[in-house]
Amino acid sequence: MTDTRKTPAQRRDEAKREALVNNALKFAANVALLPLQAWVLMLVLGAVHSVAAPVAAVGYGTSLLFILGTDLLAVTAKKFRK
Repeated sequence: MTDTRKTPAQRRDEAKREALVNNALKFAANVALLPLQAWVLMLVLGAVHSVAAPVAAVGYGTSLLFILGTDLLAVTAKKFRK
């Protein structure tokens, strides 16, 4: 049996590497789901527009920009909260 004890620096490096991989996976998942989120938002706003005329019906591009803007606001709010 071998005893492989890790130094605090090695544990810290492993934790940094693991955090980087987790953040990269979260980013990739968010980018992959972005078109789906925009499409669903477009459909929802179109359905609300058919019921209530004052609600604007938006296209795919506008809903995509809206999703990107809300994501940017969420990240900014999270940074200022800390």
